[in-house]
Amino acid sequence: MAITQDAWFVDTYAKVMRQTTTIDVGSTTPGLFKGALFTGSVVPDFNQTNPAYGSSPLNSGESSGPGYTAGGQDLTVASFGTLTATNKVGWRFATVTWEATTLSAEGLLIYAPGLSNKAFVLRSFDGVKTTADGTFEISFDSEGGAWRVVLRNTA
Repeated sequence: MAITQDAWFVDTYAKVMRQTTTIDVGSTTPGLFKGALFTGSVVPDFNQTNPAYGSSPLNSGESSGPGYTAGGQDLTVASFGTLTATNKVGWRFATVTWEATTLSAEGLLIYAPGLSNKAFVLRSFDGVKTTADGTFEISFDSEGGAWRVVLRNTA
């Protein structure tokens, strides 16, 4: 199976909105969020209760190979807020790189290690991306590359 969609984990989203999970998604503290690379063998359950990196089903299917450490890299929020496009909010991280890697990945799991590895978003790469003793780099679009959402349909 392939990672074919970008999605928030519903339980996490609801808990953040209800403030039963407290986290500043706009905090620029490095490592508040982490990004782990996954292959298409992962079968995420976006409706599960308390989704977390390292817990089923996110305990298998992580990328592996030289230059990659399980758990991924620290992420640093670059921006969270209103986008230039009307009625949209976006979430973006600074570019993240894995040096001297040989691996394949189809998506990035964004999770919070300080919240028992709570899973937030799974991003699809729209196919398999590979490196062979090279640099694996993810650059996030300036208009909410980690996540963007339309808040209303018309101005």
